[in-house]
Amino acid sequence: MSEVREPAFDRVVALVLRVGAFTCFFVMLTGLLLGLFIHGSLPEDIERAGVLLMLATPVVRVLVAGILFLREKDWRYGAISLGVLTILLLGAVFGIGEH
Repeated sequence: MSEVREPAFDRVVALVLRVGAFTCFFVMLTGLLLGLFIHGSLPEDIERAGVLLMLATPVVRVLVAGILFLREKDWRYGAISLGVLTILLLGAVFGIGEH
């Protein structure tokens, strides 16, 4: 494992988060603006898609970090990232913690 992480690693992870945040913002803004002019379920569906994208952004970030760790042959952090990803996906699929 390299003691100094490459700047490209941080840039890729930051790019994933930035693209996810801006995409969520614009999708939700589109739903909000459509809601002002169109009545029905379409604006709500668009806003719901924005919220789902917002929830998916950290999951994609963990996936990308895991892939980047494995590409750098940093097996320990790659395995930790994929373990966190598994926990996130299991929580989403099975609703762990929901009463």
